[in-house]
Order: sequence, then C-alpha cells, then structure tokens
Amino acid sequence: MAIIPQKHLFRWEDVDRLGDLERFRLVISALPDEPLMVVLEKERGHGRNDYPVRAMWNSLLAGVVFQHPSVA
Repeated sequence: MAIIPQKHLFRWEDVDRLGDLERFRLVISALPDEPLMVVLEKERGHGRNDYPVRAMWNSLLAGVVFQHPSVA
C-alpha cells in the first residue's frame, strides 16, 4: 500500500499562537457566509429586528472560536 504525503496549507502551531481575536478574524474572513446571510435576512423580512441576523451569526461563531461551553 502506497502512502501519499499530504501537503499542509498552514501549520496548526501558527494558528495556536494567535490570540482569540486573531483566530476569530481568521474564521470570519475565511468563511463564505454572505449567501447564507442574504437568505436569512430575506427570510426575516420586515419583522422585529431585536436580534440582527449578522450579529447573532457572529456571536455564534465567536462562541465556537472562543470555546464557550454553552450559548446561555
């Protein structure tokens, strides 16, 4: 059986050295979420905007990046 070497796009050590905010910026800049945001904002329509879609999405991503155990 042949072993195929995998090329790495980046080193995890480089990501681990980043601070939380830098990692969060990296995630936001790399995630192609604009089409999702457009659809969600269209679905919301003209209802109450107490919790804007983009702010809620970014807070969910921040919870994952910052490794919060819950959303509460």
